[in-house]
Amino acid sequence: MRMIHGGEIYDKKIEYDFSVNLNPCPCPESVKQAIIKAADRTEYYPDIYQRSFRNAVAAAENLKPENILGTNGASELLTSLIRFLDPEKVLLPEPSFFGYRHALNMLKSCSVEPYCLAEDNEFILDEGILNKITCETDVLILANPNNPTGKCIDDPLLEDIVKKCADTGTALIIDECFLKLSTSGVSIKKYIGEVPRIFVVDSYTKLFSLPGVRIGYCMAGEEDIRNLRQYLPEWNLSVFAEKAGIAGAEALKNTDFLDDSLEIIQKERDELYKGLQSTGVRYFESDSVFILIKSDKDLYNSLLKRGILIRDCSNFNNISKGFCRIAVKDPESNRALIQELKRI
Repeated sequence: MRMIHGGEIYDKKIEYDFSVNLNPCPCPESVKQAIIKAADRTEYYPDIYQRSFRNAVAAAENLKPENILGTNGASELLTSLIRFLDPEKVLLPEPSFFGYRHALNMLKSCSVEPYCLAEDNEFILDEGILNKITCETDVLILANPNNPTGKCIDDPLLEDIVKKCADTGTALIIDECFLKLSTSGVSIKKYIGEVPRIFVVDSYTKLFSLPGVRIGYCMAGEEDIRNLRQYLPEWNLSVFAEKAGIAGAEALKNTDFLDDSLEIIQKERDELYKGLQSTGVRYFESDSVFILIKSDKDLYNSLLKRGILIRDCSNFNNISKGFCRIAVKDPESNRALIQELKRI
């Protein structure tokens, strides 16, 4: 069976999981304690209006609570956004995250126009995308940074894309789940309230290494948030996600957690580059917490036999055979990966 997402460890013997792109900086103790204390609230329903959660996230994002809507991870948000917007024509640069196609496949009638990113340009989004955004384009889906490349969209191009979408009436969904874990790139949340139909997808899943808790949220205009709520379950945030999300937002606002994380990511990513150079495996420079690599060898299965799981990228569209993605992890794990790559 082909890998659809990272983290598929349950039928394998894995010592090091490089298939999931988590922050190598440990989760703050305050967030862990919030999850533990939430067990005392399991006899109560979560707040259906997410008031404390939305207030906390809004304060961390410098937005109003009315611009925030919590979701059960980014995956629930993506599918809800697609049902809400109900597009007939979607523009989608590829390769990109499999979840976008998965969400679009839920529509009975939707035409997806791929914009193929070029390998000889390291799959970097270029100005050609602007010519593809027309009045017939209902929705443009972007990832910043892109997945699996880890490359952020150049700031001037991103600004031009926002303006072009506004001119053509195209809704813009931009996935920023890895932006806080990236050493470059800017958020488009500054356009919320100024440009209509901008939807920013974000999550605490990777930032705080909590994929098992599922904490996502949307940032958008007040009217769009009110309408989007109709496409989500009433209690879609558990008390664990609610309390962990509040603690995470407070950690972002009041501690150096984010700066410390970016320092570690930069350092360990550079060390991985050096190690990869010694193995002969081709890599594409990343702005984020994961790296796209390519080899003529079967790295996925060879490493799997050694207890190391990496992300096989064969189910990404517009990408040739031999590509895999690896996470930037802690020094010990990174050294183990490089040592095993040298043996293949």
